[in-house]
Amino acid sequence: MGELHLPADKVLDAVIVMRRDGTIADWNGHASTTFGWTRDEAVGRLMSDMIIPAEHRPAHAEGLRRYLETGKARVLDRRIEISALDKEGREFPVELSITETQLAGEQVFLGFLRDISERRRAEIALAESEARLGATYNHALVGIAEVDEEGRFLRANDEFCRITGYPLGELTSLTLFDITHPDDLEEDRIRFALLWSGELGADEREKRYVRRDGSVVWIDLVASVVRGTGGARSYGIRVARDITDRKRAEEQQQLLINELNHRVKNTLAVVQSISRQTFRKSAPDALVQAFESRLAALSAAHNLLTEGKWQSARLGALLESVLAPFGSDDCKVELAGPEVLLSPQAAVSFALAAHELATNSVKYGALSQPRGEVHVGWRIQTGRLKWAWQERGGPPVAKPTRQGFGSLMLERALASELGGRVELVFAPHGLRCLIDAPLPGPQDLHLTRGARTGS
Repeated sequence: MGELHLPADKVLDAVIVMRRDGTIADWNGHASTTFGWTRDEAVGRLMSDMIIPAEHRPAHAEGLRRYLETGKARVLDRRIEISALDKEGREFPVELSITETQLAGEQVFLGFLRDISERRRAEIALAESEARLGATYNHALVGIAEVDEEGRFLRANDEFCRITGYPLGELTSLTLFDITHPDDLEEDRIRFALLWSGELGADEREKRYVRRDGSVVWIDLVASVVRGTGGARSYGIRVARDITDRKRAEEQQQLLINELNHRVKNTLAVVQSISRQTFRKSAPDALVQAFESRLAALSAAHNLLTEGKWQSARLGALLESVLAPFGSDDCKVELAGPEVLLSPQAAVSFALAAHELATNSVKYGALSQPRGEVHVGWRIQTGRLKWAWQERGGPPVAKPTRQGFGSLMLERALASELGGRVELVFAPHGLRCLIDAPLPGPQDLHLTRGARTGS
């Protein structure tokens, strides 16, 4: 029997020519690279002995016999994936296509084989990755859902179903608008349209869903759109975290703060009334007025703390509120410094300190004279607050012969409250008050401000 030769080694696959008796008639260069046998080693040997694993050889022999007898075959002219052996006995996956043809007048089988080990490893890795992703997806502590361009749910994890109260089978028959609270629906539609148009990169906000049982659930939502490539459809991702308990706690906290605010204001009003009754006959009007103005400073600090839910107050806003009554057309009070958040204790201390300094200035200092000025400035330096009160344009200043309430409060009480140092400098051109203290509260803003009270 003569040798059969392939036209050329121009194909990228391993090509094997097998005679009807199962022996190899030809074998191209890619076949040598794939299986490790040279053409001379392969030609003339049974293909089953060369590249077919032992457990598949009986089936190969039976299939060849059946085809020769009946003309019926299961593998001809089809692409199938099977395992093959190389010269070292390593078993690996191949993609196989067999067709019957004639070479040099002889009926032969022409087989095209391709090593798909890399593809199979990639498929296994992808399957494992998808399995891990699926496990993460379904066991995540946040709700995750995918929606189409109409807002219809395509997929959702277990937590999203728990949040909304809908089983997945029911959820996929709904749109996100079907479960959105009516008060949030208009904003939801607008933002959803902006997301899909690309005008909005991501949507992050708090909103409400109406659960299957009719109850309302608050969620912290992060939504975006994944743009499809290569013909894949785009889809929207919605990540939701249940914050219902937090919102209820915030509502309860606000109720308590409102009640506290009401009670404190009532208490301050009662204290003011008691002071008037107590001092009416035994104290001069100036003393009563001084006491009441200090209550007003406390009230200003209280109002700002109430706005900050009794967690912090802004230094600039506090000083503006306390010092506003002391500016006039003739005198001015200027404020300048970065935004600083004060703890409740520090806010009350600063309110009283600013009030005492302003009151003293009106009586004896710069604010007692036309065109007198007070400059209040502060800065943050190495984690400390540097605060300065500087008066200009007032009468000559001399150090007092005795220490009054204001001085005691500033140099002792304020320093103790802030855990820092307070210094009063009685310079001839105007009083200075210097405060050096640790930052008295959680700082999350660093905005430069320039405020002016008076003209």
